[in-house]
Amino acid sequence: MNKQNSITGNFYYLFHEMYLYRKCCVLLPYIGSVLQVILSLLAIFIPKLVLDLISDKTEYRTMLGWILVSGIMLFIISVLNSAVHNGITSCSQGFLYTWLTRQWEEKMMDLDYEIFTSRLSKISAERARNSICSSNWGAVSYMAKFTQMMESIGGFLAYGTIIFMLHPAILLILLIMFGIEMWYGIITEKRKHSIKEKRASVNRKINYMAYKTRGIREGKDIRIFSMTSWLRGIAQKTIRNKDDIENRVSTWEMQKMLLNGLLIFLRNGCAYFYLINQYFYGRMSIGDFVLYFTAITGLGSWLSKLTQAFSDFMEANNYVTDFRQFMLLGAQKKVQKQSTDILTVPISFTWDNVSFSYDEIDDHGEQKTIPVLKNVNLNIKAGEKLAIVGINGAGKTTFVKLLCGLLKPREGKILINGFDSADFEARDYRKLFSAVFQNSGVLPVSIRNNIALNIQDEDDDEKLWRCIKLANLDKKIRSLSEGVDTCLIKRISEHGTNLSGGELQRLLLARALYKNAPVLILDEPTAALDPIAENEIYQKYNQLTEGKTAVFISHRLASTRFCDRIIVMENGEILEEGTHDELLKQGGKYAEMFDVQSRYYNEVFDV
Repeated sequence: MNKQNSITGNFYYLFHEMYLYRKCCVLLPYIGSVLQVILSLLAIFIPKLVLDLISDKTEYRTMLGWILVSGIMLFIISVLNSAVHNGITSCSQGFLYTWLTRQWEEKMMDLDYEIFTSRLSKISAERARNSICSSNWGAVSYMAKFTQMMESIGGFLAYGTIIFMLHPAILLILLIMFGIEMWYGIITEKRKHSIKEKRASVNRKINYMAYKTRGIREGKDIRIFSMTSWLRGIAQKTIRNKDDIENRVSTWEMQKMLLNGLLIFLRNGCAYFYLINQYFYGRMSIGDFVLYFTAITGLGSWLSKLTQAFSDFMEANNYVTDFRQFMLLGAQKKVQKQSTDILTVPISFTWDNVSFSYDEIDDHGEQKTIPVLKNVNLNIKAGEKLAIVGINGAGKTTFVKLLCGLLKPREGKILINGFDSADFEARDYRKLFSAVFQNSGVLPVSIRNNIALNIQDEDDDEKLWRCIKLANLDKKIRSLSEGVDTCLIKRISEHGTNLSGGELQRLLLARALYKNAPVLILDEPTAALDPIAENEIYQKYNQLTEGKTAVFISHRLASTRFCDRIIVMENGEILEEGTHDELLKQGGKYAEMFDVQSRYYNEVFDV
């Protein structure tokens, strides 16, 4: 078995993490197990003691003394047992909220972008999140389930020893029936685990629909296009699929319960027949009868508890496996890499025969390779303002993601100032880039924090307002009562505000400028702006990119005239390159695209 997925591997992993979280927590399951077994033994020995004292006609005071001592012991053990088990619950919940959840969130943020966006990663992340989404089950219940299993093993051994003293054959019969019960419990758990992905997939669909149908953006379409009945039909179909899966699980659980009931009836019936025989033939006292009678009943209970505890523990163990597999995604041996401090600014890039493709898993589980860029060779000069144009799917956005290190070339290499970009630490390398991507969001914090993020400078306010003015967002912010300290989003804060699409793009531009990295990436930065606002941004383009190497992606070809050079991409390849005027003279793809856009704007203007 793979050590990463083994029971012992999971045990070591979780208890090591628990030890790092709070050292005393790792001892509680063992202490709790011992206390629970002692408590159960006291519960069967005290009645035997009392009955034997009565049978022997013990003096009243002596009997009272024994009963008092036994009661005090029972009380002390009960209190300690409750305290320890409450401690286990408290540790488990604290471990979930302050340790495992934080690790999952940090992993999501630090995961390599290419792995992060893959289908397998999304499934693994969903499984891991599902394993820690509740304080009552999943990976967080591992400690409690382990304690229950240890208690069941301890109780079984203690009661089994007592019954062995009565007759080994009785213990053997009980063990055989226990083995059958445990075997069927394992089969049931395997069946449940085999459909875990189907259950997760259905739950994802239900959660997605529940989330997407309550949003403000989606609400408009739902009402305009009268989608309610259609969506209800999809939801009902999904719910039926979930019901079918849950009914299968319920059937398996019912079959297991019926078998367990039959086994309990058989094993207890045989044991009770023998015990009653022994008592009526005078081979044991009334105290022994009660002790063995209670032990046999208790052993049956311990056997059932052990089977259930093992099944529950294996379920929790599977959740730990899901969590560990996600945490190991992208894990590789750390190699000492160069610091970007050796690079001088402005930055230059050389693309040496770079190709890239996405690996996807289709619905049949087969892996497919989708080529996006093919043998790209390109020099981007230090301080150059480069524009990339092309129709949708040409590979422009993938080009940018490769440039700033979010993706890695499948073939070839990207040199930065002559050094292989792969030789730099990923986090260090990404510090060289400021970017405005097509789809970015804001956090429910102040405008100041949304722009500055975790960057702190001495001239904080002066720099902040300079970037806001360059992005043409100063008028909007000055109109707000709390200025740059206004919170986004409005529903989060009483005095908050919502930004329009154009205002949001300006804020993202201000954020990129505030970082002040030597390379500026602008991926459709003016797509949501009106022509006047867009022109204002272009008039400041030289200021925005001063002293930087800049890469600009746009569908509006009129904007590209501000760049030093334009490359036209098609089907993942560089088709043309040159200045705006040079490409128009060539009469190729760029000229054709520009002509179409020019005619469109002229027609609109004539109207």
